[in-house]
This record gives sequence, C-alpha cells and structure tokens, in this order.
Amino acid sequence: MKKLIISLFMVCTVLTIVACGAPGSTLERNKWSLISYGDQNNHEQVLDGTEITATFDKGKGEVSGSGGCNTYFASYEINGKNLSISNLAWTEMACLLPAGVMEQEQEFLSLLADVESFKIDDTSLIITCSNGRQLYFKIVSQ
Repeated sequence: MKKLIISLFMVCTVLTIVACGAPGSTLERNKWSLISYGDQNNHEQVLDGTEITATFDKGKGEVSGSGGCNTYFASYEINGKNLSISNLAWTEMACLLPAGVMEQEQEFLSLLADVESFKIDDTSLIITCSNGRQLYFKIVSQ
C-alpha cells in the first residue's frame, strides 16, 4: 500500500510538472499588461488611458505588443530565469494624448532593451533590467 501511495504521488508530481511546464512556458502562455515600472522601491504607474502589453511567442522566439502608442517586436531568449531581448523595433506613430504617452513609451522600450532576468508567479511578471530598474506586469489573458 505504501509503495502504491508513493507511486501515485510521483505520477501526480510528474503530471503537474508537465502540465505547468517550466517558468518560461508560463511566461509564454500569457498576454501581459504593464502596471508600473522603475526603481524597485520607487516605481511609476502606467498613465491612465494607455496600455502597454507584452506577448512572448515561443514558436517565433519573439516578444511583441503595444508600447502605449506604437507596436513593438523583438527577439528573445530564456535561459533559466535569465531573459535577453534583442533586435527591438517599433512603429513610428506619434500620439499626443494622454500627455506624456511618448515619454512613457520610450522609457518602456529603453528598459525592455536592457532586460536581464524575470520572476513569475500565478498572476504577475517582474522583469529586472541591468540597471536594477524593473517592469511590473499582470496577466491580461491566458
């Protein structure tokens, strides 16, 4: 009986790992919305009336989304908890409202180009940049 319980426990553990996948797969199964950004102890909220998003496509190795005004896309790689983003590009429209949207977008894109690692849980994603600044995301959809 004891061996049966241990075997069932091991099967359940393996099935949970397979179903949930590695941390990167959770990152890649969701659309993320930026909530705030900046220094760890002093972050700025995303401007009302703007939405900054990120979707990681494992098949293409590409992250894309809205920067609040323009659409962006880039290549990415995950190595454990390390994240690197390269070849960042975006459309070049100008948005006038809300005030500060273009400055916010440039700050976001600058931080995105400088990522080093990520931490993820059930509903949030924190991306840390080389300068210690962070991007705080919440799940929009799965």
